[in-house]
Amino acid sequence: MTWDRTNWQPYPLQREVITSRARNKVVAFGRRAGKSQTGGHLLVPEAYRAWYELDDLKREGKRREYWIVGPEYSDSEKEFRVFWDSITRIGMRLDHPGSYYNPESGEMVASLFDRRFIVHAKSAKYPGTLVGEGLSGAIFSEAAKLKPSVWIKYLRPTLADFTGWTAFLSTPEGKNWFYDLYMAGLDPQRTDWQSWRAPAWVNPHLFPGGVDEELLSRLTEARRYGRMDRLIPTLKMLFSATHGAAAPTGIHPEIWALFLDMSMEMFNQEEAAQFTEFVGRVLKDFDEELHVTDHDFNSAWATYAAVDYGFTNPFAWLLVQVSPDRKRIHILDEYYKTGVTTEEAIKDIRSRGLCPAQTRMFYPDPAEPDRTRAISEALQVPAYRGGSILLQGRIEWMRRFLKMTPEHLDLGHPERKPGLTISRKCVNTIREFNEWRYPDSQKAGDRGRAAPEEPMSKDNHCPEALGRLLSGLFGNPFRVPAQSNRTNVTSRRK
Repeated sequence: MTWDRTNWQPYPLQREVITSRARNKVVAFGRRAGKSQTGGHLLVPEAYRAWYELDDLKREGKRREYWIVGPEYSDSEKEFRVFWDSITRIGMRLDHPGSYYNPESGEMVASLFDRRFIVHAKSAKYPGTLVGEGLSGAIFSEAAKLKPSVWIKYLRPTLADFTGWTAFLSTPEGKNWFYDLYMAGLDPQRTDWQSWRAPAWVNPHLFPGGVDEELLSRLTEARRYGRMDRLIPTLKMLFSATHGAAAPTGIHPEIWALFLDMSMEMFNQEEAAQFTEFVGRVLKDFDEELHVTDHDFNSAWATYAAVDYGFTNPFAWLLVQVSPDRKRIHILDEYYKTGVTTEEAIKDIRSRGLCPAQTRMFYPDPAEPDRTRAISEALQVPAYRGGSILLQGRIEWMRRFLKMTPEHLDLGHPERKPGLTISRKCVNTIREFNEWRYPDSQKAGDRGRAAPEEPMSKDNHCPEALGRLLSGLFGNPFRVPAQSNRTNVTSRRK
């Protein structure tokens, strides 16, 4: 079909996405690359299809229904508005009553052909509301912000009746479940999936001329290793003055300005639509629906404890179990309290049974040996004395165990499980896994400033304790293979 009547001119990548015959489409969009326009216009050919099939739909008593699902109504409203406006321009008459466009109340329904074709804009804020009859298609707006259960548990079953299609459209937010779907679309064996990356500059309507990606890659490398001052003089012949800003020839001035104003990680995620791990939350893969469970104590698993000392800050103690194959870690219980002395904490830990007889060892902060010695003597449990690796190594272990494995299995497969789980009663551990962030990362992104690479020393007490345990058990993740056969202490007090 042509798009003249909708007053929209798709650029080549948008046209390729819309005309693709893949059942499941995944597009990683940079900001201003046309995500909403792509999603809204995906539904226009479906309206024509329903019109052609109208007699059959009436005779069979069927309808074609499509959902646009976003984290909030304000997210799904964008694609819905594009579709609503396009249908109006074409001249297709919306059903009245039956069609509503009220973003404030969340009532957004476009109905055509006496309710034989329906488009709903939905919010995933309350996933239990995502129930209904079979769908012919679903668009996931800002998919990276959604929980995977929105797709696996709620939407996927509704598409089975009519072999409905999906479109996952989003700016990346780390290597989360959206990244897994993106990789499925790049897998030649997954012929029902197809993926595209659409950096901001592929939109010729906003950035005519686009970007010389080879040159941008060279500049990115120079900036990453602090060589911009050395590289730019050698590229002076590439520079031209445009709109009053010096920009290399081959890079749109606005993209060049964003490149200089934003942190490298933020630019790669927000503009280049790359899957970076360094913006925002420290533990991006943590998802309560996946990682929070109700495991009981398992006598076949090894039992350990980990501690992060505090007084003004919380004193955090974790009771942890490790599976025999050392591939699964479960945080069974926690102690988390401010304003307590070491002696008071010991008393509380003992009374709550947070250091059972099976505890093989506890992993302390090596900077406070006196407190470690007092705990070891009082609770009769040996302390790990091997020190601790650097923070980035401890974070790496937590990220590895948060991954869903085996990775070759589909999302939702019963054997694909996270390496790290947390008991539901560990409310402070769960909160800190959600809230631990890099300093000013959100504000830095809004203002274009670079975010520091070291995480904040806030909301990090339970992750710090767990990180020391993992580094003690498995060593340096950057030097030894995961799940190494390091000697482990198995003796306990007699």
